[in-house]
Amino acid sequence: MSFIAIGIDPYEKLDDLVAYKKAQGYPWPVAVAPAGILPAYDITIQATKVAVNRQGVITFREGYGVMGEDAWRNVFEDLSS
Repeated sequence: MSFIAIGIDPYEKLDDLVAYKKAQGYPWPVAVAPAGILPAYDITIQATKVAVNRQGVITFREGYGVMGEDAWRNVFEDLSS
């Protein structure tokens, strides 16, 4: 697998992310972000979705609820290619 989904909600625990991943049938691993990741990526609104490639370059940035499932699938396919 070429990417990891990382949750940055301070109220969401790793167990919650794993349960959601399983319920949705997502194959990728999940993790909880370390403290300080929001300012490191200049994220000022927590509902921001960010995709970062292997080189650490942000390849996608968008607010929550802006895109549908097909659009997200495209983002993930781009990351895994």
